[in-house]
Amino acid sequence: MSVQRDQRDWLNQTIEWAKQIEAELAEVRKSRLGEVHFRPTSKGVTLISLHPDRPQLGMGFKGVKNLKKKFEAKFQTHCVHRTPKRRTPEKRLQSFLIANAYRNARQLINLEGNSGGAELFFVTDELSLPFDGKKIVCDIIVLQRDQPVVIELKTQRQKKQLVKQVIDYATLVEEHQEQFCQLFSVILKRKIVLRRPCQRWIVWPQLPGYDRDPQEESLAQLNIRVVGYAEIGRGYEFQVGKRIKG
Repeated sequence: MSVQRDQRDWLNQTIEWAKQIEAELAEVRKSRLGEVHFRPTSKGVTLISLHPDRPQLGMGFKGVKNLKKKFEAKFQTHCVHRTPKRRTPEKRLQSFLIANAYRNARQLINLEGNSGGAELFFVTDELSLPFDGKKIVCDIIVLQRDQPVVIELKTQRQKKQLVKQVIDYATLVEEHQEQFCQLFSVILKRKIVLRRPCQRWIVWPQLPGYDRDPQEESLAQLNIRVVGYAEIGRGYEFQVGKRIKG
């Protein structure tokens, strides 16, 4: 079986789990708005905490109806009464963005910056696919107008690693555009027809004393948009780089 077929199968399975989430768990998610996230995967549904002190803690499930029925007990066990084994600043940033998106009708207002009025809508996160004998994962997947956007988050400015990852994943989105159209349509509850290219974004620590990221131009030449962030108390502020045309 080819890698491309494996990737399609994983995406098709993820789409089916996304359908179950939206059919059975959308009201549960609304009742805990900005506190809980249900992530579709190729093998089931992952219940995720968005609390800043327990970011991205959770558990995978295959019985969606049972999860709905026993949600409160499962949420308390796997998301509320658990303590992270280590400090996870990247996960905290990820949960912050997703929580705020849910509180704003999925709109990622924190990252819109000078987007020219083009709203960003959160679709899903941590979507893994087979790649190069292993797996490749995208931190956050977003829709802007009719273009998919893949966003990689890092708490260190690891340019080489981030560039490769965001380019590789954007290429996969373009290769499997039909499946991603279906996934976006299911989650956003409207017909989505995606247009290429898939946008590539990197979110990493902002360098103090700079009005613009010193890597903005070099990344723009690779069609990558850069966003710098700074932690402010229990939240963040963002310095959104210039828009990449395309």
